[in-house]
Amino acid sequence: MTVASGSVRVPVRRRPWTTRLTPYGLVAPGMIMLLLLFGVPAGYNVWLSLHEVTPYDALGDGPFVALGNFAAVLADPQTPLSLGNTVLWLTLLTVALRLVFGLGIALLLNAPVLRRLRLLGVCRTLVLIPWMIPPTVAVAAWRWLLDGQSGLINQLLLRWGLIEQGIPFLAQTSTVWWCLTAIITWRELPFVIIVLMAGLQAIPGEQYEAAAIDGAGAGRSLLHVTLPNLRPVIGVVGLMITIGAFNNFVYVWLTTGGGPGTYTQVLATQLYTYAFVDNDLGRGAAIGLIMSLCMVIFALIYLFLLQRRERS
Repeated sequence: MTVASGSVRVPVRRRPWTTRLTPYGLVAPGMIMLLLLFGVPAGYNVWLSLHEVTPYDALGDGPFVALGNFAAVLADPQTPLSLGNTVLWLTLLTVALRLVFGLGIALLLNAPVLRRLRLLGVCRTLVLIPWMIPPTVAVAAWRWLLDGQSGLINQLLLRWGLIEQGIPFLAQTSTVWWCLTAIITWRELPFVIIVLMAGLQAIPGEQYEAAAIDGAGAGRSLLHVTLPNLRPVIGVVGLMITIGAFNNFVYVWLTTGGGPGTYTQVLATQLYTYAFVDNDLGRGAAIGLIMSLCMVIFALIYLFLLQRRERS
């Protein structure tokens, strides 16, 4: 092959096929690992959702039921309650609280006064303590604190004369979701704080100086400098904690087991009940795919809004 360069035709050597395939060979091990770790389980989950399978069936057994498992899940009267609990309590409320409190605490930790008093390192360490505790240990501690008979909170309220008898915080419908929300927010808040603090420290100081020259106070600087710069960070961390909250199983199951009754049942605990209590892996896989579809839709909406904002 030759390429004309003025009046001279310069020959161009075609690279050997081994050289052209080298990049694909370097990427192949990672792609194969991803396929084994994610693609194969996802495909098997789809297969399970289309069959009637129990944990005691051999691999490949179970009659084909097409969309029967999805129809059974959607017809279950528990599903609307689980979906509502997942969306409202487990996701929207906890995510909103984490973002609001996380931003407030991050702003406090980023204040110059902590640096002057040399308390920044101590405060950051204290903030990280809940995140260092394993979720199972955190839930066990909170269950002891909220116990209706011997819990520390009830003992203090009784001693101060604020109540006449212990309150079963985790066993009555009027308080159980508020307690679950508090546990999740307390345990997962440090992640949001650390990410937002990193975002705050990346904001150029010149922008605050320019705002001060223009006569902007702390409130206007927050609205017109801090929040616009933090918008991408808030968007990413919001998406991450939303996906984690929507799929969360540990806190609800270890705290209440979905009770009292099925009042705190969420989609993840309903999946577990289908698959490992009722021994119906097909329905469990079906509800898992429904949850994945909800998250894909949410992520697509988020990406659409992000691209629209960038274009504008």
